Amino acid sequence: MKYSVIDISSSSISMIVAESEGGKTEVVFKERSSLTLVHYLEDGTLSERGVQRLVEMLLRYKDMSAGLGVERCYLIATAALRHVRNFDEVAAAVLAETGLTVNLIDGETEAYCDYIANIYYKSFDRPVLIDLGGKSIEICDLSKTSKEEMMSIPFGLIDLYRKFVSAIYPDEKEAKDIRRYASKRFDEAGLPEDGVYSTAVIVGATGAAIYDIYAEFSDEKLASDVRTIRRKKFKKLVDHLLTGEDRSRLVLNNAPEKLYLIGSAAIVLKLLFKRFDVENIIVSERGVKEGYLRLVLEGKESGAYYDFVRGGADGEARKLPEAKEPEKKTKSTAKRKGAKPSEKAKKGTSDEKRADAEKPAKRRGRPKKTAQEVTEPVQAQPAQETAPSKPAKHRGRPKKTAQEVTEPVQTQPAQETEPSKSAKRRGRPKKSAAEKSEKAIEEGAEKAKTSESVQAPAEPFETSVREAAVESSQASADKTSGADETKAE
Repeated sequence: MKYSVIDISSSSISMIVAESEGGKTEVVFKERSSLTLVHYLEDGTLSERGVQRLVEMLLRYKDMSAGLGVERCYLIATAALRHVRNFDEVAAAVLAETGLTVNLIDGETEAYCDYIANIYYKSFDRPVLIDLGGKSIEICDLSKTSKEEMMSIPFGLIDLYRKFVSAIYPDEKEAKDIRRYASKRFDEAGLPEDGVYSTAVIVGATGAAIYDIYAEFSDEKLASDVRTIRRKKFKKLVDHLLTGEDRSRLVLNNAPEKLYLIGSAAIVLKLLFKRFDVENIIVSERGVKEGYLRLVLEGKESGAYYDFVRGGADGEARKLPEAKEPEKKTKSTAKRKGAKPSEKAKKGTSDEKRADAEKPAKRRGRPKKTAQEVTEPVQAQPAQETAPSKPAKHRGRPKKTAQEVTEPVQTQPAQETEPSKSAKRRGRPKKSAAEKSEKAIEEGAEKAKTSESVQAPAEPFETSVREAAVESSQASADKTSGADETKAE
C-alpha cells in the first residue's frame, strides 16, 4: 500500500511517497517546492493571495500522488500555520478546494517525529539531533526515549533574518548579534554545553542545503551512503558565506530557495557545534514526514487523510493540544528556594487555611457597613437623660450660642452707677494748665532763692513773676468773655 505525506513548512512545500509492505516502509519518491508563506502574513493573518498560492501548490502535489498510485494522502503543517490567526479560514479553504484536511503538528510532536525518523543514529557516540526550521529549532537527545524530553525552541531562521539582517547576507556586526541572541535563547531553554554530545545529526531541508553547499566548497565526494561534514572545513565555509566574493554563486548553484536563510543557518550551526564541542557531523535525509508516517502506521499518531480509492476525506483532523496554564504564585504561597517547612507548619495547614478564610480581611479607614446595615432604615432611639456636658474651653471671647445670635437684645432699665474710673495711664500723670503755672512759679521762686545769695534780692523778681502770671490769667479771661459775647450776638 502506498502513502504520501505532504508537509507545509515555513519556506517550502514538500512530499514523500512511501510503500509499506510486510511491516517494512520504504520511501520511493520525494519532491520539494519553494513557497515561503511568511511573506504572505499580514499582522499574523495569511492573506488571500497566500491562501491561493497554497491551494495551487497542494492541488499539484495531490495530482502527483494520484499519478504515483497513492491510496492515502496525509497533509501536515508545522510552524508555518501553527500561529496563524485565521487558521480555521485557511483550513476551510484548503478542504473546499483540494479535499485535503490539514493536520496541525505541535513543536513537541515535530521534534519527536524527527527523533523517530532518525532513531537509527542512536547507536552513534552521544548523538544529538538538530533541525533548523524557519520558525522553530528542534533539538533532540537521541539517547532519550520520551516524547516530553524532546526540545522545540520557538524561534527560527526566518525570525533571525527579519530581526538582524539588512541585506541578503549578514555582515560581521549582524553575525555577532545573531550569535549573541541565539546563545541567550539556548541558555534560557536549558540547552547543555560541551562534554554532553559528540555526534551531531543534521536533519531537514536547511541541513540538506548546507551539505550541498559544503560539498562543492570543500570539493569532497560522497564516499558512502552517510553524508558527513568536517568541522574545520565548515568553519572556513561560514567565513566564506559572510565575506566571500563568490558566495552568491555557490548558494544559487546548490540551494537557490535558501538564499536569504543560508547565512543565518551557518552561523547557528557553527554556534551549536562549538557549544556541544562535537567531533562528528552527519547529515540525515529523514525528517518529520518519515517520522509522522511511521507513528501513524504503528498506531501512535492519528490524523485525517484523503482516500483516493473512495474519493474523499476520512478520519478526524489532528489539532494542537490545549496549552497548560502555569500555576500562579501568590505572596502567601510563595516560598524561598531551599526553605523546608517545619513539622509544626505541616500539621494542621488545612485548619489554618480554613480559619484564615473565615476571618474578615483587614480594611483601612472607616469600617465597611454590612448588607443588613445598608438595607435596613435607621431606627430612632428614645432620648435618655444625660448629664449636661461641660463646654469645651475656648480661647479669647466666649462664643455666642445659637439662641443668643437669633434673639434680639433686650434693653435693661438704666441703673445708677458710679462714675467710671478713668483708665490707668502708664508713665507720669498729665498736668493741667493751673498745675503747670503753679509749678513755673515755684521753679522761679527756687531760682530766685538760689541767686539771692549771690546777686540781687528776690523781692523784685518774685513781684515781676507774680505780675506776669496775673497778666496771663487776665488775658485768658478776656478771650473767654469775648468768645461768649460773640455767641450771644
